[in-house]
Amino acid sequence: MVQALPQYSEQIDKLSLHVEIAGKINRIIRESGLRELGQLEQDLVFGDAGMKDVIKFLTTKEDATRENKLRLLMILAAIYPEKFEGERGLNIMKLARLPQDDMNAVNNMRLLAGGSDTKKRSTGAFSLKFDIHKKKRAARKDRTGEEETTWQLSRFYPMIEELIDKLNKGELSKDEYPCMNEPSPTFHGTSQSTPVHQVPAHSMRSRRTATWARPRNSDDGYSSSDSILRHASSDFKKMGQRIFVFIVGGATRSELRVCHKLTSKLQREVILGSSSLDDPPQFITLNQM
Repeated sequence: MVQALPQYSEQIDKLSLHVEIAGKINRIIRESGLRELGQLEQDLVFGDAGMKDVIKFLTTKEDATRENKLRLLMILAAIYPEKFEGERGLNIMKLARLPQDDMNAVNNMRLLAGGSDTKKRSTGAFSLKFDIHKKKRAARKDRTGEEETTWQLSRFYPMIEELIDKLNKGELSKDEYPCMNEPSPTFHGTSQSTPVHQVPAHSMRSRRTATWARPRNSDDGYSSSDSILRHASSDFKKMGQRIFVFIVGGATRSELRVCHKLTSKLQREVILGSSSLDDPPQFITLNQM
């Protein structure tokens, strides 16, 4: 009798569909060798693998797709840019059997990371340091936490997360990220209290609420989404000072997700701006130019 119920049949159909989709995804991962490739890419970023491991992969996995080999070599070029200089770089490209456009993308990634000549000349307050000079050559540091250890291949995180966290704690290097003006005492943390003997700053502009945000009832008898907007606005008022981040050259969706996550974690609204929002194909296309 239970099996004859319409709800039961509908749930069984949905479950069967999900099992079928999961089976197809697992088959693609297994046939494409994505688990092994993902482990190698992650180990490269965290300094647990090196040039020999990449050469071994390219030698034993000749059937790897062009996209997978391109992504692997771009990661390698970002961490070991000097390995792609001169004849050594040509030999790696020949081993990977990549077309000229992909070779241009890898070479441009090497230039973005900085070769050996760039390392010697890169001094001053605005020099970029990506922690690639260490013995381990790790572009990221391992973190301990519940979220990071949930999945086997989830160790990677955008660098912007570490920078924002250091900024919130007041530990961001002033040599690499100089300030035009020194932050106020209440800049770090969530404290917004004003001393009694000080007069709060008065803005010459009046703060007005847009007319579209005024509460009104919808035709179906339920309150409209304006109440949700009001609650969200009041939640932001309880937070600390906002953090504005602007990335020149393009941001990714993972960096956008990090800003959303840190807004709740730090209790400070993190606002991300960029010259563009790029996905992987767009990023590769730009590097091929």
